[in-house]
Amino acid sequence: MKNRYLIAATMLAASAVFAQEAATAATEQAAAPAAAPATEAVAPAEPAPAAEPAAAPAEQAKVEQPQSAEEAKAAPAEEAKSEDKGEVSAAAGNALDILKSSMNEETSEAKMEVKYSGEVEFDAYTGNVWADNDLNHSYASTFDLNFEVKFNEKWSAFVGLEADGETTDPAAIYNGAYIQYQPADFFAVKLGDLTFSEGAFVAYYDYDDPADNAAGMKEHDIRGLEIDLAGFILGVGFGRGDNDWADEEGAKVYDVHAAYEFDYAGQHLRPYVDYKSFQTTQHNELHAGVEAGLSLGGFGFRAVYGFHADYLGDDGDVVEGQDWTSTAHAFLVEPTFEVGMFEIKTTAFYALIDRGDTAEDASDLDNGEIPEYFFLYAEPAFKLAEFIKLGIPVEYHTHTLDDDDDTAATFDVGARVYITPVENLEITAFGMVDVAVQDNEDENVLRFGLETVFSF
Repeated sequence: MKNRYLIAATMLAASAVFAQEAATAATEQAAAPAAAPATEAVAPAEPAPAAEPAAAPAEQAKVEQPQSAEEAKAAPAEEAKSEDKGEVSAAAGNALDILKSSMNEETSEAKMEVKYSGEVEFDAYTGNVWADNDLNHSYASTFDLNFEVKFNEKWSAFVGLEADGETTDPAAIYNGAYIQYQPADFFAVKLGDLTFSEGAFVAYYDYDDPADNAAGMKEHDIRGLEIDLAGFILGVGFGRGDNDWADEEGAKVYDVHAAYEFDYAGQHLRPYVDYKSFQTTQHNELHAGVEAGLSLGGFGFRAVYGFHADYLGDDGDVVEGQDWTSTAHAFLVEPTFEVGMFEIKTTAFYALIDRGDTAEDASDLDNGEIPEYFFLYAEPAFKLAEFIKLGIPVEYHTHTLDDDDDTAATFDVGARVYITPVENLEITAFGMVDVAVQDNEDENVLRFGLETVFSF
């Protein structure tokens, strides 16, 4: 309960500061012309006061009496305190001056800049070509359109639209907006619709959308406040979209996210933590972990550790006699290598999962964030020409979160052709054979697909 009020107070306080400073700036600006005439009428100068007589010798002696030992010791301390207070006040004043000056800057249409960008993807896939029944097919389509508005050197805004679905005509929806105040390169404040994700799959093509899958944490959407300071990121707000949940009383979820971004000479380190509360009996989520990366010439290495937990602290509170605490420790490594006309991408992923007594589909672990408990992927590729690349993917998949279940395992191999005739346009054609292995009694599958992506 206290956390809920704290978050609401934080957001209201931030909004109040923006409003108060804007009002103060407007008042000062309006008062300036009115005050000008008053300064023009200057009263005649008065004669200087006569010099005071010199102090009597007794009074002089009294003034010049030496300080006591205690007073002598206290004086430097008082001066130091005064100096410290002066420095703090000066720093606060400088920050306030920066904020006021940015609010006083003109934001007329002539000085505003509006930029747009977007991405379009349309895909087509076949079913199992070897199946005895009719040949089936499926689609996927995505359209992202983003606008960035720059009001001046410090104030800007963002708004996005999105259409995404396994169809040829997905509905377009509002995809969030926020305003940003950035007085310096190392400091920014955002207010509005924000998205956080950690530890995405980068190398493997089928799990590379952080909205669906991640070794660390898939996308969490909130409406709230974000502070970026010299690599440190703090976000707090209420859940929105798929990151929210409601009961008969109304929406419940709040989310707090923190991370630190460190980049130096090709090395990358990013620890993170995210806490999400549903405000129901012991129902909460915790994500924590670290992402690390290294780049040396043509060699790249990326690793992620992600801790996933749900129903933390449950001890028979949700269902008497059951412990719904569910956890997962996810490990991802992605070595890559490129030299000349040859490159190779690899991925190894493994998750140690303990569902506890959680009912089916009741845990965060069932939302698809972790796609399967174990898979391997390697794709050597050769550049046949400047704009054509041929890859040979080799994959092993368990297709389950249960490490005792071998009935869905497959060994997949095939070919992928990447065509990039111009910059920002890529066409990928592929054919894959999925071979059932271990205890999997399903039929082998031959499937094809064509994916087209362009950005602007």
